[in-house]
Amino acid sequence: MFHTTRRYPAGAVVDASSMSSIPTLVRPESLAQQGYDTIRRAIRDGKIPRGQLFSESSLAESLGVSRTPVREALLNLFRDGVVEIVPKRGYRLVELDEAAISEIRLLRAALEQLVVGRLCETVTPLEIRELRAILKGKGRSQEDMYSIDEAFHIRMAEMAGLLQIRRELLSVRGKMYLIASGTQVASMRNDKVVREHAELVDALERHDCEAARRIITEHVERSIDAFAMARVQLSAQPRLKRLS
Repeated sequence: MFHTTRRYPAGAVVDASSMSSIPTLVRPESLAQQGYDTIRRAIRDGKIPRGQLFSESSLAESLGVSRTPVREALLNLFRDGVVEIVPKRGYRLVELDEAAISEIRLLRAALEQLVVGRLCETVTPLEIRELRAILKGKGRSQEDMYSIDEAFHIRMAEMAGLLQIRRELLSVRGKMYLIASGTQVASMRNDKVVREHAELVDALERHDCEAARRIITEHVERSIDAFAMARVQLSAQPRLKRLS
């Protein structure tokens, strides 16, 4: 289901009704962690308007929780460089310029190369089976593909024992969601991503580190190119339909 971009007066604070499609949170996972994950997805899917202020209260109401876990989630997103704090007014999505996007490209590629380089040397047959199981997933909807992609890349960092890099990857991926928030990037890349992931796992299984680093570098480049292309299309077509 699609809808056109809703526009708000400059400087207006977005209320909870404008974000009614964001799902409410359920326990038992930390509400702050759930909030972090849910807000990231909302940014990715274009459910939080660009350039507009929003408050802890409006998000808390939309998510069905108190302000405390929402505040913690937003502070983590601030640390990720995904939202900015506007003193006494609320929060706003960070605007990325071309220089920032170029830096994100370099950083994501460097981090993924470090992960793959380490994992290629240490990966076990059991871990290879786990990675293949992640890639099989439970479906092929756009939401499924985003979830599978993130789970795959983050799990590789965990397997490699690179937990600081894992955190940095989550931050960089959040910034990638900002590049073309709400556009149909996943549907443009689904089939190619499936093939690239499979090729990467094959190279890891062979412990072919050179091939694995080449595949992950090309994979990251193509992914960010797709986000950048969607950003251009979004800028050129103000009424480009976004995901609901």
